[in-house]
Amino acid sequence: MNRLPPLKALLVFETVARHQNITRAASHLCLTQGAVSRQILLLEEYFGFPLFQRHARGITLTSEGESLLPTLREAFAQIEEVSTRLMRRRVELTLKVPTCAMRWIYPKVISFQAEHADIPLQVTTTLQHSVDFQRETFDAAIVYDMPVDKNLHAQLLFTEQLTPMCAPSLLDGRDAMTQEDLSRMTLLHPTRDHRDWEAWARYAGFQNIDTGSGQSFDTLDLAVNAATQGFGVAIGDCVLASEDIEMQRLVKPFDCVMPGQSYYFVYPKASANQEKLAALHSWLSRYCVDNTQAEIVAF
Repeated sequence: MNRLPPLKALLVFETVARHQNITRAASHLCLTQGAVSRQILLLEEYFGFPLFQRHARGITLTSEGESLLPTLREAFAQIEEVSTRLMRRRVELTLKVPTCAMRWIYPKVISFQAEHADIPLQVTTTLQHSVDFQRETFDAAIVYDMPVDKNLHAQLLFTEQLTPMCAPSLLDGRDAMTQEDLSRMTLLHPTRDHRDWEAWARYAGFQNIDTGSGQSFDTLDLAVNAATQGFGVAIGDCVLASEDIEMQRLVKPFDCVMPGQSYYFVYPKASANQEKLAALHSWLSRYCVDNTQAEIVAF
């Protein structure tokens, strides 16, 4: 790597350029005027050309100084941004959550914050179902259908229990639907490829259902919300939709429930000793649907 200019001198140069006055810059930096002048001379000797023009009434930048200043300010701004983010991460806990899992996680987040007011928890929702801790600045994440990764700790939260769901009004006072009833309904798909309805129809042995028809949504949550409004029948997860089912905003017109993929709470093994992560991990463990499987799973 090529030798960098003296970094302290660069900081002094930016401050002097901003104030266009050595006295004010010296006051801002808590240095003497002589110390500021020496840093500027040091930088000019490094480059081999003057950065300021000295006048009786003050100083102005040379053309070379004008060229240096924007890049230097941008670099300092980037360093400040990264530093602020890293300092905030010392206490703040950042969690990435797929949008469809917010129904399940949000009440847990509220209760965690009430119990751990000293650990600010920042939740970011996303349509993604995965996380890359090498590229993303999250402390932890909830992921769907987690791939094998030996560098992560993973805690099983729950496994999908997929079944059709609809508003009670679509049953017309009945307790259930038949396959013929379903064939006349609008199917609400949580994905564009209709894979969940196709899989459930095969699992249930329903051969006369056109799973290619209906309305498609970008997330499970959107499809289930449409179902609560009576727009059709959605494939939903009994865990994520448990509140809607308990409040009778949704009913399950079939007994057939198909197991799906699992949701995991994950974080890097390298971060396992952080108290904030340990606190959230412990908190979520008590809410696992199957607590016999709530231990850490090392992949």
